[in-house]
This record gives sequence, C-alpha cells and structure tokens, in this order.
Amino acid sequence: MKWFAVNCIYQVICGEGKHSPQFNEQTRLILAESITQALDKAKLNAVHFNPSFNNCQGEKVVWKFIGVGGISEVAELTDGVEISSKIVEPKSVDHYLEKLKHRNKSLTNQNHFDN
Repeated sequence: MKWFAVNCIYQVICGEGKHSPQFNEQTRLILAESITQALDKAKLNAVHFNPSFNNCQGEKVVWKFIGVGGISEVAELTDGVEISSKIVEPKSVDHYLEKLKHRNKSLTNQNHFDN
C-alpha cells in the first residue's frame, strides 16, 4: 500500500447559493495500492468527507464535490514531508502578505485551545 496526496475540490453552497462563489480545495491523504485506486477511493469517499450542516442563520451549508484537482504519491510519511504545493500570483503583494500575516496570527492565537 502507498500513500497519495489527493487534492479534492468542492463548491461551498450556503442556503440557496445567493452569495459570492466559494470553492474549497482540500488535500487529503489516501492509502491505496495504486494511483488509480487512490483516485477511485477519493471520488467515492469525497461526499462523506464534509457532511452538510446548518449555519448560525439556519441555512444549510453544503460542500458539493467538483472533482480531483491533482494527485501525487507521498513516498514516505516523515516529519516535514511535502504534501501539497501551490504557486500563488497575487494581484497585490501587500494585500497577500497582510492576509498571510493575519492568518498566521489567528493560528498562533489558537494555542490556548491545545490545553
């Protein structure tokens, strides 16, 4: 058996979908005999990875599976192994860096939940 990093792409639909289009790309580890089996397994299980729920306004939130955006074999599961990589070409470098700084700060502030 081998590990594969599979990029699953979902459209996020809230309520009747009358909002800015949202897509969620998730990289998931799949254990399979081959790349073909990993793709089949990811597609088969994709609908179960993100069950729908009702948000705080009572609207149903659904992750509609669109397809697989990429797959790569993970040769060895070790500390620091690369699972996914993406090149970003932002329209505004300043905006991109500010957004990254905010995201990093949010992640850092979550440490108090680890206790």
